[in-house]
Amino acid sequence: MFEVPDTAGTKLFLGAISQSGDSTCTILRKRAVSANDCKEQLSKVINGCDTNSISRKYGGVSATKCMAWIVHIDGIRSAVKQLDAPWSCSLLVKEDSLGCACTDVPLPTTPISTAGQQIAVASYIHPLADSDAWARLIKYPKEKVSVLVANVVNGPDTAVNDDWKKVISKAFDNGKKVIGYVRTGYLGVSDKHYKTRLGSTDLADWASQIERDVDMWYQLYPGTIGGIFFDEGWNDCGPSNVYAELYRHINENTKRKYPGAFTVLNPGTTMPKCFENSADTLMTFESSYETYTTKYVPNDWISTDSRKFWHIIYNVPKTEVNRIAALARERGAGLIEITNDVLDNPYDNLPDDAYMQEQMNAVDGGIPPVADPLSFPAGGRPPASPPGGLTVTGFEYTSVGLSWTPVADADGYRVYLDGAAALSLTAAMTRVTIGNLSPGTSKYTFEVTALGGDGSESGKSNSVSSETKTPPTKGKMVVNVKASTSAASTTYQADILVPYAFTRLYVWDSDIGCDFEKSPGWPVNYNTDNYVCTHYMVEGEKLYQFTGKVSSSTINVPWAWTEIPGGVKVEQNGYTYKWTIPIGTSTTDTSKFVIQTEGYGPKTNVFQPCPMLGSGPEGNGRYCA
Repeated sequence: MFEVPDTAGTKLFLGAISQSGDSTCTILRKRAVSANDCKEQLSKVINGCDTNSISRKYGGVSATKCMAWIVHIDGIRSAVKQLDAPWSCSLLVKEDSLGCACTDVPLPTTPISTAGQQIAVASYIHPLADSDAWARLIKYPKEKVSVLVANVVNGPDTAVNDDWKKVISKAFDNGKKVIGYVRTGYLGVSDKHYKTRLGSTDLADWASQIERDVDMWYQLYPGTIGGIFFDEGWNDCGPSNVYAELYRHINENTKRKYPGAFTVLNPGTTMPKCFENSADTLMTFESSYETYTTKYVPNDWISTDSRKFWHIIYNVPKTEVNRIAALARERGAGLIEITNDVLDNPYDNLPDDAYMQEQMNAVDGGIPPVADPLSFPAGGRPPASPPGGLTVTGFEYTSVGLSWTPVADADGYRVYLDGAAALSLTAAMTRVTIGNLSPGTSKYTFEVTALGGDGSESGKSNSVSSETKTPPTKGKMVVNVKASTSAASTTYQADILVPYAFTRLYVWDSDIGCDFEKSPGWPVNYNTDNYVCTHYMVEGEKLYQFTGKVSSSTINVPWAWTEIPGGVKVEQNGYTYKWTIPIGTSTTDTSKFVIQTEGYGPKTNVFQPCPMLGSGPEGNGRYCA
């Protein structure tokens, strides 16, 4: 698809059809069509159908090498008069029997430039884990490596991380667009029905968590965050486009609150056109080199700006970097990341400098696209009145639930927290849970307004107030910790009062350090000088065994774990979590363990039994069960 200059949105399409009905063309039925083919044939189709008109040219059909090249204007196919002739011209005029449109300006003879392809990196590498990787990412030319994704704990957390702050600031100072990672959980509607951190699958609660995380990025790293990376994007439009419209609503709210925000929505696969306005850039491919070269599925629509699409291709040999970059360009991807890293996590390592130089040489460079928020439609009506009946439906340690009465003709609602706009919700949402609140707070105040289709806002609803619960023991967010062992399995249990981003469970065997020569393990400190030596870890529903190698020259113990088949049974009932692992006392002493939590609450390490060297756990989130 090519944009027609000096027109109001007129677009020229070029289609290719294989002439498989001709027996001489049988071997070419599966012929690939390259960008160079399109460029050459577009010129022939346009200029081969020239007329005496100075102000316009007419599209038509070119038949060459068993392919028919057909011009469309604004997506309407031109008439096909003769496929057996070298040139078959179909004048595209308003009076055409097919209702084809025409343009009153000369059409381009070559496609719009593909210059501007650039590298965007899902840089999930912790700054302390590989400081050299971040130094290189920051130093690379901003025109070539233009976008970096910051990801602290599957989101921003609720407190500044000084290590991330340093690299975000340095990258910003070097002209990079650093965008913050926000999980959208496929809006809770995928087959796995992912839940928010507060345990909900409700659309309003997902919208609430997403928007609160967006605000937190800008609050914690003001002036340096350049946008938002919305991960785990759902790619089904939904009934009446409900899911696409929710993403569009969130995107518009982000751009109105934070002018200049660059937004990306990532389903990692193709997206219908209903998502066109859901973000500046859509990630429509995120998979392996093998899939990209043998099983690639294109989007069913094309953007006039290739920067609309971002492709990530992993496990790419260095010798193939140039070809894959060119292939991505042909497929309309203006943003790319090519890496030789592999699953399970292709984002935890940056390729070496020679590989990155190869990739930078393969792209022209540019800047990411940043669109303004869409204008409100003409004739949109204001809301009739403020919402009524605002009520607190419940409160927990870090959240408060609200509901209110719908307003006729409302286009959406805005929720205020202590006088500041906290959420923007769609018209169908009249109840919500607000998270990221502080435990033990005596009073939060809320109001709600209705939003009109013209962008106006009603007066505020009645005001309501709520507290949040106070933990039973100050400073302890993980309580009632215990284990039940048998020879073949072990069940662990704990009450976790805060919706952490990560909860890990480690099994340890020694509180006097690791024997790194005979039985290396992962150290978990219980005070500054002492640690327990762990050999097994539970994360999510997976059980891992430590497999790192440690030598006398090792400075930092490697984070190296191998998954053990069988998995972990995880149960949740309110605050209470249970983990049952398929190993017991016949394998090791599974009664010794640590529960570790991180993100969206104070970092915690809870030890059972209590290690005692150096007076035992020192506090600051380290304590005994």
